[in-house]
Amino acid sequence: MTPARPEPASSPVDERAALDDRLDYQRTTLLLKCGGLTPEQLVQQSVPPSNLSLLGLVRHLSGVEAWFHSYDGQPDHMFFWNYVPGSTDGFGEVSADRATDDLASYHASVERSRAAVQGRDLSEAVSGEEHTLRWIYLHMIEEYARHNGHADLLREHIDGATGE
Repeated sequence: MTPARPEPASSPVDERAALDDRLDYQRTTLLLKCGGLTPEQLVQQSVPPSNLSLLGLVRHLSGVEAWFHSYDGQPDHMFFWNYVPGSTDGFGEVSADRATDDLASYHASVERSRAAVQGRDLSEAVSGEEHTLRWIYLHMIEEYARHNGHADLLREHIDGATGE
């Protein structure tokens, strides 16, 4: 399923709305890059020696979303891909057989992220963490933007599709 991707507001009502809109835009861009592909295409790797694939990016970003999860005080999300708490790799050993599970894990991770930070102040930091929620938002937008560039090249290699 290919999601709709509304353009973020050009005049957001506040900083939090701007951060949420831009991050959701980047999250949706990743899903658009994966949309309409078969599991076999999702695990297709780029150029050797790289093991980068669209599904590997999805798995990696599932783990990176855990920056937000720490705000809910719950245990680490146990991802379908042999997740090791604190690990954000996910690039290796992708399997077409697990594509549906990995995408479901990604969606669950994003939903948990949204819930974990709902109503939190942007200047708040989790106990023992030096980064504020504002910094995490900015870092996540940067992380997604970088990997969406990779996803764009991967998608073009798979079926020639280009664009945002």
